[in-house]
Amino acid sequence: MNYIGNKLKALRQELGLTQTEMAAGIISVSFYSKVERGLNDIGVNDFLEILQKHNVDPQEFFDEFKGIKNNKKTVTALMNKLVRVANEDNDVAINSIINKLNKITPQTPFIKFAILQAKLISNTHDVNALSNLTNSEKKQIKKVIFQRDTEENEYYRLILITNIIQIYSIEESNFLISSIIRRYKDTDNLDRKTVVVLGALMINFVDWSYRKDKKEFCYLPLSYLRSLPNIIEVAFPKILGVYFENKIGNKYDEANEIKNILKKAGYDTFVNKMNR
Repeated sequence: MNYIGNKLKALRQELGLTQTEMAAGIISVSFYSKVERGLNDIGVNDFLEILQKHNVDPQEFFDEFKGIKNNKKTVTALMNKLVRVANEDNDVAINSIINKLNKITPQTPFIKFAILQAKLISNTHDVNALSNLTNSEKKQIKKVIFQRDTEENEYYRLILITNIIQIYSIEESNFLISSIIRRYKDTDNLDRKTVVVLGALMINFVDWSYRKDKKEFCYLPLSYLRSLPNIIEVAFPKILGVYFENKIGNKYDEANEIKNILKKAGYDTFVNKMNR
């Protein structure tokens, strides 16, 4: 029975790590891979060193790492909230989320990656902040966006891209959005949290494209937005999608009607953005 190998694999997936990252230079990747598959036995010292490297207590490891699982639920909830408050330019709420992430223990690579993303969003979610970044800083952020290769971290990359899409040129962003739409084309089988962040991403890109007078870039993401499931969490981006469809179609009365309704509902921040 491959008890240790299976548990190491489960832990690695909980942490959102590749086999290379999990092995951490303590043992070779090929040897570690065979440990997960039950083909090699790992020595006690190497096993304990790997756990220590990833801030996992041995007792917690054998107790089904419940703390890590609970932490992941907390991080997911905080990152979902981050999508909303970043779009509202709510710096106080963004910093509050970062502080809560910093207090989570143990500070696993998964948690540290979430904190890094939140800080990047905090520092760059504003258009002016993005324009002040150096080319070197932009390259570093782009590297962070694509440094992970697990499905779970793909979701967190989407959150990051949603908030700093303008770090790319409008042409690069259009290519990136098209690639994301192809990757998530099966909209009926997406989980709710992915649907939410995709809705926000499409609207952010459409808004930017419209302001850049690149209306031709708006059609595909607006069509994709309509194809997303009609769940309550994406009602707002879908309404904004209709607003932009009216603007692009020169239906200004209908577009202004949507703006007025949003303003009456208290969404002045969004209305101000739409007025730019």
